[in-house]
Amino acid sequence: MDPLEPTDDLLESLYVVNKAAKRLADEATAAYERGDVTESNVNSARKDALYRTKTAVLSRIVAADPSRVTGEYHTVHGDTWLLVTVDGWEFHQPPYAFGSDLTDAIEISNTVDTPRDIPYVREATAERSDRSLEAALAHLAERGVDANDHLDRPTISGERDQVVDVRWAALR
Repeated sequence: MDPLEPTDDLLESLYVVNKAAKRLADEATAAYERGDVTESNVNSARKDALYRTKTAVLSRIVAADPSRVTGEYHTVHGDTWLLVTVDGWEFHQPPYAFGSDLTDAIEISNTVDTPRDIPYVREATAERSDRSLEAALAHLAERGVDANDHLDRPTISGERDQVVDVRWAALR
């Protein structure tokens, strides 16, 4: 794994990607509930790719310099999450999303068995950046992490079995 230096630009792009993934999750659910299978499937595929992109970037940051990363286990709606902080930017990850070697390299203030129970309201709107998703994705791609590479596949089946390209056009 190639280490990745956590610059402010990189972390801001990662923040935008994380917020976009949350928005896509909400939009996928809304589309599903109104019966729009195609939009639901596109949004879900992109959401999953963005979360995998986030994990890839954070893994490379930890590999670069674990001393710049701290963590704390939280219980959110009954599930345990690792809140990772890098230079003031915070990201929730499933425990051991990075693998135990990288997770063990992070200074974590508690254990997975003693998580803090926190009230967590999932807020999908970006409050800390006005960077577009396209600009954030382009910045990450320039650093060697292309969100299109994290899609399960480049197309999904829509309604009436039409094939829909889910890749981000700006990254093709």
